[in-house]
Parts: sequence; structure tokens; C-alpha cells
Amino acid sequence: MSDFDWGKGSYEPTAADLLPAARELVAAANIQPGEHVVDVGAGTGNVALLAADLGARVTAVEPAARLREVIAETALDRDLTVVDGTAESIPLADASADVILSNFAVIFTPDPAAAFTELARVAKPTARILLTTWQPGVLSQLVGVILAALREITGRNVGPQFTWHDPNALAGLLTPHGFELSGKTLALDVVAPSAEAYWETRIATHPLGIATLPLLEQAGRLEEVRNRVLTTIEEDWTIPTGEVRLKAHYLLATAVR
Repeated sequence: MSDFDWGKGSYEPTAADLLPAARELVAAANIQPGEHVVDVGAGTGNVALLAADLGARVTAVEPAARLREVIAETALDRDLTVVDGTAESIPLADASADVILSNFAVIFTPDPAAAFTELARVAKPTARILLTTWQPGVLSQLVGVILAALREITGRNVGPQFTWHDPNALAGLLTPHGFELSGKTLALDVVAPSAEAYWETRIATHPLGIATLPLLEQAGRLEEVRNRVLTTIEEDWTIPTGEVRLKAHYLLATAVR
């Protein structure tokens, strides 16, 4: 959902972390058999597969070629079509979706207003749009260490420029298209064998890490940032056995006309 390739590195560990949120998202959508469900930023297909298992006709929209292949390989005989697209450019007809879902994906769009205009275009007049966004907390704290260093190196204001965690901000994007927004805050647990394992599987080899950490390395800042992240994890979110347990809060937002 951004200008880098989400298929690089290994997104699968993060996708496994996000599966409980995908289940909550799909359950909240109250999907009925035969409805057309569009999963925007489908990743490895968590949401798309769950929706298809409920009897929906599903279109998984995913810009990364490798991840589209992952979804296609696991779809089997489900009524699930995988297409290349982004939140700002969905290759579907106007008013063709009964339900539009996005699990921590639309939040990476570089143009939130354009993305929501596109979601509204694809949504039927009676459609509902549901998405998940991170609330400030543990994940933003860890990512913040990396973003702060990148800002110092590049002199640019890198990172999200839109307050995705704020329901009022989301409503501001949806209200012009006739939607009313409601939301609830939920939490999921992210577990890793150790702080080092968390760094390797959720940061260093994550697509975002593949795209950004080389800049830190070139500037001679990677080891410093890595140590700061590991120290934070070890001091705040590591239990006596050495296992890491992070409780990440998120907003599940529902929009209806």
C-alpha cells in the first residue's frame, strides 16, 4: 500500500501476528453468503480467506506480486479472485462491493483522501467499510525509534502524516461520501521467543525493514538503533523466561451509509 514492495523480505510472521485482528474484522462485518467482499491490501490473505470461508465472493486487492501468489496458492477452491491494485486504484467497477475490508493496510496509503474516495466509489450504496488501525502504544514506540533516526539522517518527515488512530480524523474522510463511522478499541498479543527474534522476524526482515534499515546502515546508525529497540523490548515487554509479549491496541472502525 505504499511505494515499496511488500513482497520483499518476509511478511509472513507479521501476518500470523495479525490473524486474530483479521478474525475480529471479519466477524464485525457480518458477512452473508453470496456477498461481494473486497479485501484491500490483502497481504497473505488472512481476511480474504476468512471471508471466502463464510460463502462470500471475494476479491483480494494486493500490490505485491509475491503476496498475490501466496494468496492464490492457498485459495484452493474458494470463490476468491486475486488482483493487482492499491487503495487508491482498485480495478473494480463502481458500486460493486457489498463489504470492503482492510486489516492494517489502508493505513499505509500515501494519500488517505484519495484512498477513501476510491473505497467509496467501489462501495454499493448499502455497503459497509471496515478497517483496523493501530492505536498509539508499544508498536508505535518501537517504530518511532527507527523513524526518529531516519528523520535525522534524511532531514525529511518520514512516517505516517495522518492520524489513523483518531476516529474523528477517519470520519472526516468518510463523511463527505455519506458514511457514518463507529469504532471500538481492541488488543492483540504479539509473541516472539526473544527480543533478538523479534528484531529479526518483525523488523529486520519485514518489508518495511528491508526498505529502511539500509539507510541506517549507510549512515552508521543501524547498530545504535538496533540496540535501543532491543533494550526497550527487553526492559518493558520480556517476561522472565525470555519470551517477548507485546500487547498492541488497535481501532476497529466501521463505516455505513
